[in-house]
Amino acid sequence: MTTSQQTAATLPAFPRASRVLSTTTFEAYRGITAGIDGWFSIPAVAIWDALLSFQAEQSIHGHLFEIGVWEGKSAALMAMHARSGEKLVLADFELKPKAIRRALSSAGIGEGVEVIELGGDSRALHMYPIHPECFQKVRWMHIDGQHSARAVSSDMALANQLLAPDGVLVIDDFFSWLYPQVTEAVLRYVRQFPDDFTLFLCGYNKAYLCRTHFAHRYLEFCAQELPEALSARGVESTLAKTTYPAEMNTFGIGPVFQDLTRRGPDWEPDMLRY
Repeated sequence: MTTSQQTAATLPAFPRASRVLSTTTFEAYRGITAGIDGWFSIPAVAIWDALLSFQAEQSIHGHLFEIGVWEGKSAALMAMHARSGEKLVLADFELKPKAIRRALSSAGIGEGVEVIELGGDSRALHMYPIHPECFQKVRWMHIDGQHSARAVSSDMALANQLLAPDGVLVIDDFFSWLYPQVTEAVLRYVRQFPDDFTLFLCGYNKAYLCRTHFAHRYLEFCAQELPEALSARGVESTLAKTTYPAEMNTFGIGPVFQDLTRRGPDWEPDMLRY
């Protein structure tokens, strides 16, 4: 028996969770989005809803922060997951207050959730009072602002100051052919600060990062629950890890491939390691 065969024999293939997280918020969100302008695909919505529901189940608390709001399409989903005592911070170079408030009104803001709107260049956000208030306290942050490599690097530096130890950082247009500089900026930042951020999931135009020391929790959720959570939300997909964790410990998620919900390496497609 070869070394690789010995390893495969000792690891369980594709562990499954026995339950699927609630889809109530996802279904309610689908009902309000028709009138909100923006770019937020249903598969991405389903991933967000699954991860935010996982945070709620794990009693992960903290603020929610978005750079690049447009008319509030993704902010509305964040609002629906916000809980009492949390802040929803919405920053955009040119805020559209009426459209954003209309979207949030449709979503419904929970009692005790504070909404903060910030206009202007995101590079100046560290000078706002919200910076010390949110330092290391943001559990969900979405970067969808100016798409230059310089701006993405600057926004990630801000996220490095704000993200909580168990938070998630989401970056838009990762692997987009229109914005290759976004992908390069994200990977360069992770290489530069490997102790601060780990890319644990990517797919459907988004990158998902977390604190390196907490990555095992999100990786475990992806491996054991994410495909079923998406299926429950009407999104059939394949979760892939096509190499060893030492090479890159990141899951990819996309449309169904080879009729599989999970796929390992080419040489061992029925085995996920993370």
